[in-house]
Formats: sequence, C-alpha cells, structure tokens
Amino acid sequence: MASAGAYTTSMHAPAVLANASNDTAGALTTIMLNLTPGTGAVVVGGPSSVASSTLDSAVTAAAAASAYMHVNESKYDFNYTIMDRNISVSGPSAGLVFTLLAVSAFEHKQIQHNFTATGTISGAGQVGLIGGVLNKVSAAKAHGMGFVLVPYAGGKGFENMLYYIAQQTYGIPLVQVSNVSQALGYINGLVPLQPTQPNITVSYPLASIGDSNVTCSGCNASAFGGLVGFTLNFTNSTISSIGGSYSGAKSELASDSRLFGQIAGMGYLYTAADFAFLDFMQAFTLANTANYTVAGASNLINSTSNYCASVVAPELTSSNYEYVLGGELRQYWANATLNQSQQTLGAVQDADGLVNSVYQTASSVGWCKAAAELYSIAPGNGTYVQTSVGLKTAAASAINQARSYGSSMYLQAAIDAYNSGDYAVALYSATYASVFTPGAPNVSEAQMYGDISANIANATRGLWPPQFASQAEFYMRSSLASKGANSSVYAADAYTTSLLAVRLQKDNSVINASFVPVSGPGVSGAQVLALEQEVSQLGAILVVNTLLLFVALVVLLYMALNHRRSRAPGRRRRAR
Repeated sequence: MASAGAYTTSMHAPAVLANASNDTAGALTTIMLNLTPGTGAVVVGGPSSVASSTLDSAVTAAAAASAYMHVNESKYDFNYTIMDRNISVSGPSAGLVFTLLAVSAFEHKQIQHNFTATGTISGAGQVGLIGGVLNKVSAAKAHGMGFVLVPYAGGKGFENMLYYIAQQTYGIPLVQVSNVSQALGYINGLVPLQPTQPNITVSYPLASIGDSNVTCSGCNASAFGGLVGFTLNFTNSTISSIGGSYSGAKSELASDSRLFGQIAGMGYLYTAADFAFLDFMQAFTLANTANYTVAGASNLINSTSNYCASVVAPELTSSNYEYVLGGELRQYWANATLNQSQQTLGAVQDADGLVNSVYQTASSVGWCKAAAELYSIAPGNGTYVQTSVGLKTAAASAINQARSYGSSMYLQAAIDAYNSGDYAVALYSATYASVFTPGAPNVSEAQMYGDISANIANATRGLWPPQFASQAEFYMRSSLASKGANSSVYAADAYTTSLLAVRLQKDNSVINASFVPVSGPGVSGAQVLALEQEVSQLGAILVVNTLLLFVALVVLLYMALNHRRSRAPGRRRRAR
C-alpha cells in the first residue's frame, strides 16, 4: 500500500569510470531517494555533473514505479541524491535502481544493502541492457555485495557469456531480470536467487531428423569430412584449455562437441563444422581470459594477423578452385573481422569491450585455420587456370546489390577482395552479404518449405552448394520436428541456407565460365589487378595514338588536296 507521507531510502549502484579499460575501474556509489508529497518533480543531484540521459532515466523510473504501485506520480516529488560528489554521472543504466528506490519508498520499506543492480528502465517497467558489466561486478565484489541484478540477456549469445565470465571471475552471482516485478521478487527474498548459467548446450531432435538425403556431383564428401574432423579437433583442443573457473561451460561445450560428431555421422558435414566453429569462438574467449587487457588483446590480434598471413593458397586449378577460393574467402573474412576487433579495442571504454575484442578475434583464428585445412585437402590435379578480368563486372554487380541491404562483414570483405583484384572471392562474399543481411523471409512456413525443397534439389553440384543444401535439409527437418518459436527459427534458417546454396552454385557457373587456362601456375589477384591496370593504360595509349594518327591523316589529305588544286589548268597563284 502506497503512503502519502514522506519517506527516504537508499541503495547501492555500480558505475563505470570514464575511459576505463581494465576490469578494476568500476565504482560503487550510493543513491538516496527522498520521496515527498509534491507536484511530480524529479531531481537528480549530488555529483559535480549529471548528464541529461541520467535525469531522463530517473524521470522514466518515477513513472514506472508509480504505474507499478498504481499511484499518481504527479502528487509526489522524487529527489534523488548520488552520494559521490566528485564524479560526473552519465548514462541511463541506473534506471532500475531509481525504480526500485521509488517502489520501496512508496511501500515505506528500506532496501537491504547486500546487493546492487544495473539496467535501463522503460515506462512499462522493462529492464534493458547496459554496458560495463565486468567493471560494475568488480566494484560490487570489492564492496562485499552478495549478488548483482542485471538485465535479461536472452538466454544465449555473447551477452550471456559476458555475464557468466563476470560471475565466475569475481565469484558473485549475476541474477538476470526482465522487469521490475522480477527484481522485487529477488530483493524481497520471495524467489530464490538464480545465478547465470553458461547456457551453451544445444539439442536437436536427431531421431526425427534422420540422415541427410542430399545427393551431389563432384562434392568430394570424404575430403570435406576431413575438414569436419579438423574443425572438431581444434575446437576440442581449445575446450580442453579452458580454466577451472569455467568448468560448467567447459562441460557443456564438450557435450556439444559429441553431438556435432553425431550430426557429422548422419551426413550433415558442413552443419557439424559450422556448429563446432560457433562453439570454438566461445571456447577461445573463455580460454583467453588472461588477454582481457589492452596489451593482451592487442597481442592476440597481432599474432592472429601474422598467422593468417602465413596461410598461403595453392595455385588455382580447374579442380581445386572451390577449395582455394573458399579458403581465400575465409581469409578475407578473417582480415575484415580483425579490423573490427582492432577498432573495438581502439574505442574500448570498459572491460566488456576487451572481451568483445577477444571474441571477435576468435572468429578470425577459426577462419584462418579452416582456410589452411581447405588448402591442404584441395585436389592436386586439374588444369592451371586464372579468372579473366571480365569477372570484374559480375563482382561489381553483386557488390552493388549487397550494398542495398546495408553494411556487414561479408560486404566489407567483398569490397576488400574486389579492390585487390580477387573478383571471384568478391563475388562469393557479396552473395553471402545479400543472403544473410536482409533477415528472415516475409513468407509463411508452408511457402518456405516449398522454396527450401526446390532450392535443395537445385544445389547438387560442386563442393559448397550441396553442403549448404544439406544444412538447409537439417534445419527444415528440425523445424518440422519442433514446436513453437523454434519451428519458425529453424524454418527461416533453412530458407536462408538453401538460398545461399543455389546462389553459390550460380556463382560457380559464372566463375567457371571466366576461367582462362594457363600453361603454368596462374596469377594472383594482385597480378590480375596490375594486368587490368596495364591493359587499361595500354588502351588509353592506343586511343591517343589512334587519334593522333587520324589527325595526321586528315592533315596529309588536306595538304594533298591543296597541292592538286594548285596544279590544276587555268588556276593562278596569288602573288606573295
């Protein structure tokens, strides 16, 4: 029951110090609320400066708390005081704390000082994501807090892993909440604390999915199986190197790896390798906690860049081109991602950014490892070939189409490859950008199933198209065997993957048609670009020479005509 009388309460709130780049640069402050009868004024004071984003957050919090308590906020004044006077406060992440203070003041209850909380707040009382988790949890631990309330991270993905890393690093539970009601349940002791779990384990209804039925021509499944085994091996090796603090995640990742082996045994080769790759990124991040510093992350980026540069593709032939171009494609992705990782590191404001930089680097490591394996299993026969400069037009067209969907790592890699004269790789990467950037298809599941089946049937040639067709088949069968939201997600994944399969097969046809046989090893993309520039320069010279020759012929013709006229009968020459 809300009270009309004045009431004062306080609560701890974590913050990130400006421009902090290590996991100790957090602060734990105290915020006090003096709630009094009034006219709806909301004030935030105390520090040397308070940004408008913080004040806006307090205004939203007052409205959310009033709505939760079913009271008229215009009849109260909310006077918040941040007790640290020598700091500058900005950002909306104290919204949850502001709201909990207001609810407790309405109820005339003091908040226990054994916990802290962070999160933005909406007018409806929903808790939103924030930054600086590691810094804030570090400060909470240093001040003896028993647990930290954090925004719900969606169950999986990088944010959940970030929570798990912070929790295990500092030995303090991170409890995820979606709204004010959940938060109050935890702080009032009505609900047992539920610490963040790794939540990495995946499961698929393998018995209902069955073995892959995709047939292929020239797909070399045995060689591709070697790539799958290689991926599982380097993923398992990385999982084994994870430290003891993350035993829960380590166990889940190992369980996943065994499942992926089963999926590979059912004929879904690329699917198993793809899933293992995603787990490798998480395992790599957990195994590199020592590099969650600016110097450590920078060294990791540099060593990865050096490793990727050491991976050299074999010469292109008519038999190995999908292996070679597929490996080069992944190296371009790795370089584009390393650039992103370097940018993340350069702009880092908190320890979360350091972890993100390591996580991004993980994908580059995996892609360059995959490229090295593709080169090692590439067939050694076939005719040496090079792609003609005419492929440039097809690559440019594909890039322009991809641009219409917005920026992505795939698009950046396509542009980088194009600028380097590697037009076949540019074409491939632009296709990935066009397929994966737009998002879920705006069609019914029934329509998607029909399109998926047709795409699978039309992607049976070469190395990569049948593998993506097989993955589309895996997702489609997962969708049919599932219920609820998972069914729609799997259907969308199947649609996208099947579309990639048929488009890559079309790309292969275009690339094949551009091949020019050579007597020895072909030329590199840089050499193709240099040759193209040389041809362009020669063309310009030829045009100029042709024009000069034309002008000379006109002059000679003019002179000849004048000479003939001067010698004609009855014509007089003018005296000079």
